[in-house]
Amino acid sequence: MKQRVFAKLAICALAVLSVSSAFAFQLSQPFSADFSTSSTTGNIHATGKIYVAIPKMRMETVSMGKEQAGPFGGNMNMIMDLNTKTSYMLMPQQHMYMEIHTDSAASKNMPSIQDLIAGGDPCAGRAGATCKKIGPETVNGRACEKWEMTENAKKSTYWFDVKLRFPIKVVTAGGMSTEYTNIKEGSQDASLFQVPAGYTKFNASAMGRPPR
Repeated sequence: MKQRVFAKLAICALAVLSVSSAFAFQLSQPFSADFSTSSTTGNIHATGKIYVAIPKMRMETVSMGKEQAGPFGGNMNMIMDLNTKTSYMLMPQQHMYMEIHTDSAASKNMPSIQDLIAGGDPCAGRAGATCKKIGPETVNGRACEKWEMTENAKKSTYWFDVKLRFPIKVVTAGGMSTEYTNIKEGSQDASLFQVPAGYTKFNASAMGRPPR
């Protein structure tokens, strides 16, 4: 039971980061921001912080829905390396981490960094997808370009920050909505994107007991 809840935690975090990174092309500079994400079905809801320094990203949840909280509580951190297509879910209370590769179902469509920096059309590097530029809009005081993406006959909408070249608002065809606020541009500490010293790798047999 605990393993299933734990798996849901990983999928939730990857879903949030996937929405953020799927079209992060021509990123001009690193930044941090607050995020809020939710699904129309109600099974995903989270708020927290995100740190971006392509090819790496970090998400720190501040609160999550009761279904996601599980035995570890609502707080967790996720580090993503787009170059290696590897993510690390950190459990600060247990001083443990889980390594997740993007060949998993939750992240198999994650693009490479080469795709991300291709520039131009946000569908670049995404086979089978078509994009339509709707026009300029302002989101939380920041100038954006609104795009619609159609993939497998389903439509999603993205608002790309003109300066960051990053989607700061997303509404997906699958019913997930993510928005970034309190954006602060600037370099990010490299330690944010590293598994902390002293953390042990998660394994199923360790569930339910303190790490050594």
